[in-house]
Amino acid sequence: MPTLTADQLGHRYGSLLLFRRLSFTLENQESLAVTGANGAGKSTLLRILAGVLSPKAGHVTLTVDGEATSDATHPLRVGLVAPYLGLYDSLTARENLAFLAKARRLSNADARMEAALDEVGLSDRADDPVAAFSSGMQQRVKYAAALLASPPLLLLDEPSANLDAAGRDMVERVIARQRDRDGMVVVATNRPDEASRHDRALRIEEHR
Repeated sequence: MPTLTADQLGHRYGSLLLFRRLSFTLENQESLAVTGANGAGKSTLLRILAGVLSPKAGHVTLTVDGEATSDATHPLRVGLVAPYLGLYDSLTARENLAFLAKARRLSNADARMEAALDEVGLSDRADDPVAAFSSGMQQRVKYAAALLASPPLLLLDEPSANLDAAGRDMVERVIARQRDRDGMVVVATNRPDEASRHDRALRIEEHR
C-alpha cells in the first residue's frame, strides 16, 4: 500500500517565505486538500510532492509496495494535473498520450491510453487535434495524461479549472476511482466546496 510523507518541509523564493516545518502523512485511499490564498504556495507544494522541485528544507518520501521511491523514479509514480502543464497543440489527444507513454516506456500503452481516454470522456474525440479543443477539453486531456501510468499518487492543482458541470463530475469520479484503487490524492484549491470533500485539509498560511 502506498504512503506519502512530508517531513518538515520548508520553501522560499529569495526573502519570500512560503512555508516551513510543514509535515503530514497520507496513506492509501486518503485524500488531502491543500488550501490557501492565491500565491500562498499551494502550487509550489504540489511540485515538491511531485518530485519535480526540491524543497529548501525537509524531504518527501513516497513509498510504494513497501519501498521508498528514489529521486529519479519518484516523478514517474505521480500523476499531476496543473494549469501550467502544457500539451502539444498540433497533436491529437491520443498522440499526446502516445508521446508520454513512449517517454515513460509504459507497457500495454494502447490499452492504457484507451482506458484513460474513456475515464475522462474523450474516447470519441481522441483523434482530433488538441488545438481544436476548448479549454475544458484540454483539461480533460491533462487528466488522461495524469492517469496513464495508474499512479499511486494523484496531485490536482486547481482541479476544476476551465471545467463545466459535467467536467467537475468527471473530476469527482476520477478522485473516487483513485481512492478505490488504493491510491492517494492531494488537491490544491481555494474553493471551500472542493476542500470539504476530502479527508483532511492543510492550510498553507498556518505553516509560516
